[in-house]
Amino acid sequence: MVDELRTALSSIERDIDGGSYRPGPWQAIIRRVRSLADADRAQLADDVTRISDKLHRRGGHKIATFNTGLALEGVATVIGLALLGGGLHTSSNLLVILAALILTGTLQPLVKLAVGTGVGISYSYAYLLGYEPRFKMRYGSYLAAPRWARIVLHLSGMIGSPLALWIVKGLAAPDLTVAWALCAIAFWLVNALNLILLLFGFAGIPRLPFGLSRVPVWQTSGSVAGSELREVLDA
Repeated sequence: MVDELRTALSSIERDIDGGSYRPGPWQAIIRRVRSLADADRAQLADDVTRISDKLHRRGGHKIATFNTGLALEGVATVIGLALLGGGLHTSSNLLVILAALILTGTLQPLVKLAVGTGVGISYSYAYLLGYEPRFKMRYGSYLAAPRWARIVLHLSGMIGSPLALWIVKGLAAPDLTVAWALCAIAFWLVNALNLILLLFGFAGIPRLPFGLSRVPVWQTSGSVAGSELREVLDA
């Protein structure tokens, strides 16, 4: 089975390199790879990662090295913390709100990166999805990881943004009422959205309703965690 799948993966790679690949075969092979035993998935990890990266680059995303992306996230986090400190020192709602916006964006990937690395999942490079910085997983390492590790990884992707809002909200109280109120509202909205995405992923719903049909649910941490949990029950 492993040799057969490796041959099929090589065929897909040739089509990608030649510019003739069309969607479909990759998804079918990945479904088969996911059904393999842990040791067999590990044998295919390098091939899966290499081809996944090639497919991803076809999307035209702006790409940077992993270390560059990590450094930029670190710098942005330091800026956010500096704004937070300045806002608290000067009792500035505006500075604290700006800090919350920055930290909400940076803690999400940083927490997920830390957890992913801790459970043995590695990353290839950084890229921009719109204006949001993200890190491309080495997809083979993700598929080779045990199910519990994949679930923990995606659940961790639901923690960073609410954590940032919770921290800023707690520090803003009781004096900076505007910043506190906005962070409190955002905290519950983000948690509610994460829960909805988790349930949608569990139910197999591919896209958001209510006017947001262009938002692909399967690209979010909550939805992928839900789909992984669903596969546990199906198994």
